[in-house]
Amino acid sequence: MKVLRIKLRQSQASFAKEETTTNRMTYPLPPYSTVIGALHATCGYETYHPMDLSIQGKFGSMQREMYVGHAFLNSTQDDRNLLVYLKDPNYLSAGLSLVGQGLKTQGNSFLKNQTVRIDNEALYQHYLDLNKKKKALEEEKKALKVHVDSLKAHEKALKEKQKKVDKKSQAFEDLKKEIKDTQLIYKTLNKDFKDREIREYKEPYSHFRTLVKAPKYQEVLYDLDLVIHIRAQEETLKDIQKNINNLVCLGRSEDFIDLVDIGMVDLVPLKKTTGLLNNYKIYVNLDRINQNSLEGMDKEEGPVDRAYCPPEDEAAEEDKPFFYKEGNQKRQAKGTVYYVNKDYRIEGGKRVFNRIPCLYTSAIGADEESEGVYMDSEGYLTDFN
Repeated sequence: MKVLRIKLRQSQASFAKEETTTNRMTYPLPPYSTVIGALHATCGYETYHPMDLSIQGKFGSMQREMYVGHAFLNSTQDDRNLLVYLKDPNYLSAGLSLVGQGLKTQGNSFLKNQTVRIDNEALYQHYLDLNKKKKALEEEKKALKVHVDSLKAHEKALKEKQKKVDKKSQAFEDLKKEIKDTQLIYKTLNKDFKDREIREYKEPYSHFRTLVKAPKYQEVLYDLDLVIHIRAQEETLKDIQKNINNLVCLGRSEDFIDLVDIGMVDLVPLKKTTGLLNNYKIYVNLDRINQNSLEGMDKEEGPVDRAYCPPEDEAAEEDKPFFYKEGNQKRQAKGTVYYVNKDYRIEGGKRVFNRIPCLYTSAIGADEESEGVYMDSEGYLTDFN
């Protein structure tokens, strides 16, 4: 079986766990989804091309670094932080323009142009005009409420009058029609005002947001070596090889890669007990690890699609291809369990990731009796997910 193998190095990288915020923790190796996304961007794919990956490697050290984090407030504030204009208010990452910035920690006012710096005069004037429109609409709303209340009072009086006449009389039908006409008038007035309020104020004002800056921390890996095996259709593998020079980073945009080697390799079954090379660590699917329990294992748990359950029958464990290798001895599995993203489906307009429970470990091995386990010509073990 032929697969594509990529060897690369990174002087630094961070593969943030989505459930961490103030201190953004990193995965020790890139998740499958990170590599798949990078390869799709490299090839210019706009639709998903199925592929399975085996990821292994090591890093020299890890440190926690401080960075300036940006976040949007749920409401637009007049007296603080950065006033920005969003190109599309429904997508916070679709591009923005800086309108102005508050210069003090308190006492600023964009509306009064007080201790603020204006960076875009045209957008700032648009912001002021919308706030004037808001006040004008509020006055209109008060006047409209008085008018609508009078119509509702008239409707109530008609209903009281209707109770006193014969239901089969023409007078009853006339009152019924007048009640419906009165309801139609105030409902139309309310709807017309709400439509105009959205069109003239709420929709254009939704483009203005308050952006805040705050110090945050993130874990960063240094001196990272990676070996990635890719199993996919032949045409997909050719596309990756052809466009590999478009792959400039992995993880963050500043995490540049140094491509060491790329090429097709043959995978062959094992002929003896084999472990990982170069003190590497690897993601191995928990379903393929021979272990009697999860005792002694650390768990890095996040939202999961399914949880790993230890087998009830030890005999069934003997059929699992991978085992914990310590020298020439087979031991109980040890390592850290990560729920690693691979691909996703769209539900309710949101991405729902397929999370694969994997053991991250260096002391893993397989032998000639391990079904479905292969190594390449240089002796790198693989576990595709």
